[in-house]
Amino acid sequence: MRNRLLLGAGIALAAALSWANAQAQLMPAPGTPGAWYFGGEGGWTDLESPQTGSAGVGVHSLNFDTGFNVGVRGGYEWGPWRFEEEFRYQQNGITGGTRVPFPGDPAHFHASGDRTAYALMSNAIYDFNLGWAATPHIGAGIGAVDLHDGWSTPAYGTVASNDQWEFGYQAIAGVRYNINPSLAFDLDYRFLGTTDPTFQTKFKGANASYLSGYQTHSILASLSLRFGAPPPPVMAPPMPPAPPPVMRKVFLVFFDWDRDTITPEGMQIVQQAANAFHSGAPVTIQVTGYTDRSGSAGYNQRLSERRANNVANALVRLGVPRQAMAVSGRGENDNRVPTADGVREPQNRRVEILFP
Repeated sequence: MRNRLLLGAGIALAAALSWANAQAQLMPAPGTPGAWYFGGEGGWTDLESPQTGSAGVGVHSLNFDTGFNVGVRGGYEWGPWRFEEEFRYQQNGITGGTRVPFPGDPAHFHASGDRTAYALMSNAIYDFNLGWAATPHIGAGIGAVDLHDGWSTPAYGTVASNDQWEFGYQAIAGVRYNINPSLAFDLDYRFLGTTDPTFQTKFKGANASYLSGYQTHSILASLSLRFGAPPPPVMAPPMPPAPPPVMRKVFLVFFDWDRDTITPEGMQIVQQAANAFHSGAPVTIQVTGYTDRSGSAGYNQRLSERRANNVANALVRLGVPRQAMAVSGRGENDNRVPTADGVREPQNRRVEILFP
């Protein structure tokens, strides 16, 4: 019987999870601050052996085996809070007990059967987000529990087959691991207790009852599927590094007053500029001539152009293609050292070779 129940519960749980997975894909709920979820659970249950009291001739106490539990739950996640409804089925075997004996009968007896619980619980759970991979949580729940005692003895056959609805309460502690944004795994300890049930029984045709208790300790593993879970944050691609600042190379070739011929010192600078051109990628360099402010503006303009052309020709002789140069003259404009009109300033009599 127990194997059939386990098999049926497993099939039902697999079917429920398959249905939930399909629904989560077909019916997302974007834009909500939280997420609905549905899941299945199962695990191990230990029922404390409660002392029972009999009314009349009946059971005094029962002995229980450890058992199992399976269930489903669904609810809503809102920030660190979870509010859920849970149905859980628990079963523990009854192996024997003691009773108020008839004259000549033993007080201890062997029995076969089980105590089952059908729990309908409303739970509130709080998740502590500590930045760990697994998130601890605590919670509590209240609800209604249908308790059923069904057992028999070799001597008397069926002794009890009775249901009692009782008020239920539970405490919850566990950890959650988010497998992905839509699927979570929980491992919980749950204490489930009820108000004390009274079961009807019969020994040798005598009606009696026994008052029992119900307090269980369960370890549950569960998988929960979120509906409309927010997508994982999209990480913006890293910004490409800023291009390095352009290092502009400037070579200055200075001239004597009112001359356009290149001095030996100036040729050394021209050679350096040609070497720089050959050592890098092909670029267009600017060759610009200037004058000081002595002489007329027109004369100075023509003098600056002759200086620029002479430097350009020297570069050509050193292997720099003429088409790689933009040659121009600026006359007495853009002085390197500002002066009054008519002043002979050596720093202004120059040609600038500029690499972009």
